[in-house]
Amino acid sequence: MKRMLMLVALMALSLGGGAVASRAADEGPVAHFAQEATLGYYRGSLVEYLDFGPVKLAKGNKVAPIWAFDNGAAAQRNIIDTVPGQRSYTPLWDVVLVTWKAGETARVLKSAAAVRRAAAAGEVTLRKAGIVVNCPVI
Repeated sequence: MKRMLMLVALMALSLGGGAVASRAADEGPVAHFAQEATLGYYRGSLVEYLDFGPVKLAKGNKVAPIWAFDNGAAAQRNIIDTVPGQRSYTPLWDVVLVTWKAGETARVLKSAAAVRRAAAAGEVTLRKAGIVVNCPVI
């Protein structure tokens, strides 16, 4: 939480054109994020998001699923099914663990539809992790 507040304050200062903006002109670019983006999949394409970790929900918070693999293929990334600009978008993600069943060959899945098809075919199991994470898509 402290890190997030610091990032918000830094972004507000840099966007406001005050001392931070003039300092940036003199000393080079100012980093807006204290961490690197994480790559994930959205409908077959790579997306970037920031991972601020688990959060406690307040009453009325909207969440969307994010599929995370506990025994996925080496190149597997988390999967989301909504992005900014869509009505269903939220930076709060309800983690769903995807596990390849014994005897199945793990392959890279790149969309929520692919996860659902693998589950319907009996290749994977889906289990809510009981964790919500704050991961805004950038």
